Amino acid sequence: MKVAFVKPPVGGILGLEMLTFVEPLGPICVAACLEAEGHECKVYDLRIDGEEHGLALCKKFAPDVVGLQCNFTTERNRTVRLAKRIKRENPGTFVVVGGHDASRDPNWFNDDVIDAVAVGDGEEVMPAMVDAIQRGHDLATVPGLMLHRDGRWISTGHAPTRKNLDDYPLPARHLIEHYADHYYINFHKPLALMETARGCPFKCNFCSVWKFHESTFREKSPARVVRELQAIKADAIFITDDIFWMNVKRGEEMARQIKAAGIKKFFTVQTRTDIICKFPHLIEMWKDCGKLAIFLGLESVTDEGLKAVNKKNTANNNERAIRILQDLGVGFTPNFIVDPAWTRDDFKRLRDWIDHTGAYNSGFSVLTPLPGTDLWDTAKEQVTTHDWEMYDIVHAVLPTTLSLDDFYKEYSALWRHALDVRYRYRGKWKTYMQLGAAVATGKVSLHNVRRGLGMAKTFSKPETFLRAHE
Repeated sequence: MKVAFVKPPVGGILGLEMLTFVEPLGPICVAACLEAEGHECKVYDLRIDGEEHGLALCKKFAPDVVGLQCNFTTERNRTVRLAKRIKRENPGTFVVVGGHDASRDPNWFNDDVIDAVAVGDGEEVMPAMVDAIQRGHDLATVPGLMLHRDGRWISTGHAPTRKNLDDYPLPARHLIEHYADHYYINFHKPLALMETARGCPFKCNFCSVWKFHESTFREKSPARVVRELQAIKADAIFITDDIFWMNVKRGEEMARQIKAAGIKKFFTVQTRTDIICKFPHLIEMWKDCGKLAIFLGLESVTDEGLKAVNKKNTANNNERAIRILQDLGVGFTPNFIVDPAWTRDDFKRLRDWIDHTGAYNSGFSVLTPLPGTDLWDTAKEQVTTHDWEMYDIVHAVLPTTLSLDDFYKEYSALWRHALDVRYRYRGKWKTYMQLGAAVATGKVSLHNVRRGLGMAKTFSKPETFLRAHE
């Protein structure tokens, strides 16, 4: 059968793809499983093709099944709008929606134009579904689906047991090869996403990852990781594992095998500060695999703040890890949660912490209850809007203690302060010279640099965020 995966176009209030624009890893992983069973697959990234051209290409392909990925709550309306157009222009096409947000809240997608929602890992659900469609079998016998039948949803039961990740074929990157030069992160391109583990054993109340994976944690073997890296042409790799180095022995062995294979990449990983504090030698081992940058979800500078989101970590670990990374010369990006209930003192405490640590790359997410999280269950009656585009973690959708004007003045001041601290530590002209060198060597386009610098300036203005509330 012919199966097309369509990534919805860019939308949202601010267009947060300014600094990070990544490949659709989920669809190419599922497509690889379908191709292994003899199906023909295509991937259309409408963020790059544009909606008109991309859908024209999709229609020419004449797929039997179209899969739409809805990973983020902000993509909901775009996904349904796209499904309506696809169904209108291709009435016989079977339309299925998958991704994290769809799995978190499948009932929200109860619309006549959507035939099914895949709930769970697409590699487990989609091959059986496509096979059943091809053979004319009843889809009610395929587990892991919410089916649209006679104007109502019916569940086909829990998705199949999750397999060993090594059993999946390598992602079908050949399907997006023509898009490769468009994907980047923090001015590094071309960029590939790579998954070495799936799931998370922790239970932060703002996160749905552990719920999606039902508290399971699965890993690819070091040998499989090396084989996948050898197949990736991009120099920059963003490892999507929610917590890298969870298994320390495996982290060590991956580094040894990557180094032995002569692989040198720019790796961006995400991990916890308690892991860095306990096992700083891992950082040094991975520095030998090329260059390394680390994203740290610090969330709060106080133990009380960490406890409030069930982080199971300490503020002391956060500071110690920052010092370790600074001593080792490894770049890091801390991210903090800004609670709409904050007062001016809370904002000042965070600004003072950035001054104290010199963490000039800090980012700031507004505490947002996303459907499917524990936070949603406790706060859904308090949300001030169901405009899903507002759920982009830079807008307040819960009541603020300060007036909205004052809240966004303080919030935008955080972004401005981080930029000021960057210039203080790195120098304004040095920053611009480094970006200029990146443009000159072709690592990033001038257009993307302008967008990134524009984002820093844009986020430093309170009216940027207030507009959405008007």
